[in-house]
Amino acid sequence: MKSEATNPSDAGARHERSDSHPGDRLDGWKAIATHLGRDIRTVQRWELSEQLPIHRLEHKRRASAYAFTSELDAWLAARTAHDDEASSSDLAAPPAPSRRWRAAATALALVALVVAGILGFRALRPRAESHDTSDPQAYAAFAEGSALYWSRQYRDAAVWLERAVSRDPSYGLAWAFLSKTYGRLSQPMWAGGRAASDRAAEAAARALTLAPGLAETHVALSLVARARSDVSRWRAEAQQALELDPRTAEALALLGDSYSSYVYACDRDQNPELAESYYRRAMELKPNLVTAASNRAHNLRRRGRYPECIDLMNRTIKAFPDETPLLAERGTCRLLAGDVAGATMDMSSLRGNPKIAPAGALVYLGLLELRTGRTEDGIRDLEAVIPLDASARAELIVAEAYGVGGDVPRAITHLKRAFDLDPSCVATVATSLSFKPIRRADGVESLLASYGIH
Repeated sequence: MKSEATNPSDAGARHERSDSHPGDRLDGWKAIATHLGRDIRTVQRWELSEQLPIHRLEHKRRASAYAFTSELDAWLAARTAHDDEASSSDLAAPPAPSRRWRAAATALALVALVVAGILGFRALRPRAESHDTSDPQAYAAFAEGSALYWSRQYRDAAVWLERAVSRDPSYGLAWAFLSKTYGRLSQPMWAGGRAASDRAAEAAARALTLAPGLAETHVALSLVARARSDVSRWRAEAQQALELDPRTAEALALLGDSYSSYVYACDRDQNPELAESYYRRAMELKPNLVTAASNRAHNLRRRGRYPECIDLMNRTIKAFPDETPLLAERGTCRLLAGDVAGATMDMSSLRGNPKIAPAGALVYLGLLELRTGRTEDGIRDLEAVIPLDASARAELIVAEAYGVGGDVPRAITHLKRAFDLDPSCVATVATSLSFKPIRRADGVESLLASYGIH
């Protein structure tokens, strides 16, 4: 992010002019226009010509408008009073006041009404519910951080969300998103490791204390359990999120993850068909949930359903063309379906791209290079993954890439390393679709046999 938007404190400064309670916040021009009973164009003209109190939240590409009903109502009341005064001025005995005096009086009335509205609103309601905030700077930081979270820019999201909870330590929703962000960073290819997992757990505990009835809190707890390969807790928390809000698409996607590939945990049952059903339902509820879309494509790819994977990604990329992980998944399916030119085009922007996990980009590029005869480049990229994430799951991911790329001896080397780190991965390799292409290779069979699997 360029200029002032790179600093969380700057975003907060843009919102300091309102002390309104976040419960009366209206997001977007449509909601603002509906509240005022006018069309959007009229409301936008009022902002320019009559100082309608509109706030802006800067994002990467454009600013979004929001407003507070208490401020809008106070502005409207002052405007109505001013219009009534003007319409009856010809009947008034004193001479008409000057324009400057009238403007000052209107401003004073506006201030008085805003203050009265805020105080009245707060008198009727207690302090913000524990999942919300009354601090405009905390809200601004949260809004930016959550937008970055949904676009998979987790490292930047963490900076803004840390700012939000620092500004308001009782902001339950921000704690939940902070936990989710670190939960994502702790997954294998983002290489956040134990530090990210621990911070995810700390933030989830805070969210649970502040907002136990919030579905996002239990999504956060599910992600923490996923990072720790605690499958039963992972699924239970996702189910709890759905009980609180059946439309929590991210929880459905997490259930899909729990039944799909080995990437998140070895010691568990796998059911690719059930995973597909969860991913499909998640995308029906939230079509822009790109984590569900790419993981669903991943699941289809491992089942050998390349045309379905490509079709899914074509449709999703058409709606969300800037989502790099979607291009990576389509590129891999194109590659395995024999479309080398299409795969190369999709993967050309992966290296150093902040929207995809660094280690993940290396895996995709390494596979492309192996399949297109650039063996040395492929080995270089795949071997560079492990220093970023020295885990059993990363070893398996690299082993799978070598296997699909046709280098079985190097695949076996990484399988051995994975088994040394986590012996439960032996059974996973013996049953997972991911390793079906090499499972009957001599070296792989003998390796599995050494662990008692025939």
